[in-house]
Amino acid sequence: MKQKGKWLEWLAAGVLTVAAFLFFLFFYPYHNLLKEQMILFLNTQDHFISYLEKPAWLTSYAGDLLTQCFIMPAGGAILVSLALLSLWLLFRKAFRSFGMRPAPASAVAAIPVAVEFLFHCGLHYPLGSTFSTLLALCFFLLFIRIRNRHLYIWLFLPVFALLYYLAGHGALLFTLLWLVSGLIRSVKNRLPIFIPALLGMLIPLLLRPAFLLTPGRAYTYPVKAPLSLNISFTWEKILALDYQTQKGNWFKVIYLAQQYGMKNRVASYYTNLALSQSNLLGDWLFLFYQPGPGALFLPVSQQSTPLTIAFSNEVFFRLGDMNMAQHSAMLGMIFSQNHRSSRLTKRLAEIHIAIGDAPAAGKYLGLLEKTLFYRKWAREHRTLLHATDVPLREKIPSVDTVRLADDYVNALEILLKSNPENKMALDYLLCTHILRKDIPAFRETYDKWVVRETETVPGVYAQALIVSLYREGASDDMLQKYGIPTSVINHFMEYTNAYQESGGDPEPLQEMYGNTFWFYYHFAMLQE
Repeated sequence: MKQKGKWLEWLAAGVLTVAAFLFFLFFYPYHNLLKEQMILFLNTQDHFISYLEKPAWLTSYAGDLLTQCFIMPAGGAILVSLALLSLWLLFRKAFRSFGMRPAPASAVAAIPVAVEFLFHCGLHYPLGSTFSTLLALCFFLLFIRIRNRHLYIWLFLPVFALLYYLAGHGALLFTLLWLVSGLIRSVKNRLPIFIPALLGMLIPLLLRPAFLLTPGRAYTYPVKAPLSLNISFTWEKILALDYQTQKGNWFKVIYLAQQYGMKNRVASYYTNLALSQSNLLGDWLFLFYQPGPGALFLPVSQQSTPLTIAFSNEVFFRLGDMNMAQHSAMLGMIFSQNHRSSRLTKRLAEIHIAIGDAPAAGKYLGLLEKTLFYRKWAREHRTLLHATDVPLREKIPSVDTVRLADDYVNALEILLKSNPENKMALDYLLCTHILRKDIPAFRETYDKWVVRETETVPGVYAQALIVSLYREGASDDMLQKYGIPTSVINHFMEYTNAYQESGGDPEPLQEMYGNTFWFYYHFAMLQE
């Protein structure tokens, strides 16, 4: 019977490990992919020494070393699931040392493992933190082999200090387990057990000035971000759009946006970027959720999160506004959890290659050449350092001016003045006016920059144009001059009649006209 129960425990552990692996591989891969992008692990002596300047240097170094393998979805899934299984085995052994029976020990051990699983579902939880817990459990299981009570107590403080330097917050778990084990051992005179534990808890505070840590960080290192215990499929979907954007899979981004149907500003940002790259922005803008002009750019401000700041450079880079792209990428690097990122280092290299700054580009490529998975990419891009036909270079404005970071209209106008054939800049400028419901500015921009003889007016632009022309009482000849299709004119008249009949109620108009500029103009609440 006992043998059968043991097999059932191991079977359950195996099934849950496989389930965790499949979850992170197929249902939640993009969180791990992001974690890899937000570190920059260099195979250099100086990089190794930088870990020695903080507690948890061993677990942080090992965690970041293996986090590089998160670049492959299967790599992240394997490492996390195996780490969780190891955690369960060690916790089970620790609880067994307290005298618990095998089945209860297995069940109780599953609780901290479940919590750790939820931590790994967060955006920034490091693998090194799990390694800190694993190392603490290993230290405890070795420590309880000491049978001499006095040695058990007197060795605690030096072991705590060593473990804190190696595993950071793992020393706290070690203290808790050591305390429980000591109390179980000592039936009489338990006070000497508490004194070393209390003294040990002061060690992080005493060492924090040397490690340049706040009191809170001294006890939680290497965890650097607020912990989250929820599985966010909203963020997983956003990260899927982000990942496909980095790969340039624009139709995949559009397809995913259609599948998700998200009402989220960051999702709209990536969707609009994909539409512009597919030359569909002027036609499909209102087929997707648009919260306002903020759907075209992610602001870099005090209200921004480090992650959205890191994302914000994507649109500037593809527009050709390399000054703002560099600004966003540098701030993204500064405000990231580790203040270094392989993803943003690559982007900074691409920016400096585009503007022809070979020394600066060479600096970033040199960093990437010291990594495991980006060295090939860096070597390939070194061939572009002195190339003349670099993509995006023709979009870079020849002049610039002092402007606010969120003065997007001025930035887009500068891009168009330098290169009137910058179609993306024109689309973004027209759509900025549309999403702001600024019809006069849209009309002025359209008349100034759009070549009517060679271009068919996109659907959304036609809808905005007919509003402007209707206001000034334009003739049929004028409508024909702008190339507005008869179908759009008829649709506009139908909408006008339906709007009047509804008395301004959006409900009866939603199904038929919800994806038109006219419906947006009347009912959308703008978000800057």
